[in-house]
Amino acid sequence: MNITFLNGTNFEYITAVETEEFYNGSGRRTVTFECAADAVSIDFLNSVLSDENNTKTITLSGETATNYYDGYVLKLKCGIEPKLVQAQTPETAAVYQDRIIFKLGKRTYIEEQLKRLGL
Repeated sequence: MNITFLNGTNFEYITAVETEEFYNGSGRRTVTFECAADAVSIDFLNSVLSDENNTKTITLSGETATNYYDGYVLKLKCGIEPKLVQAQTPETAAVYQDRIIFKLGKRTYIEEQLKRLGL
């Protein structure tokens, strides 16, 4: 599955989870992405996510469908975290791999109206 930003940046992701969560004093829509550690440079990704013009519309494309996400302009998280990829069993130890994790959020209605007013 691929993610494409408005500036043309395109790379593969493993999962994308959209949810509602409490962040910075308000409930807001967020989408969290998980990518392989070598999918994109973390510094480059951070610079892409820091410019809200790149994230106004995000295109997620898979084998059978293409989805568009609008308004996820707030960078809430961007980093590398170890993720469990194979659970521990009586015969084998748990396996963890580094993954790029980034989370984008939408502005609340009030925040969006204030932004439109230039405040």
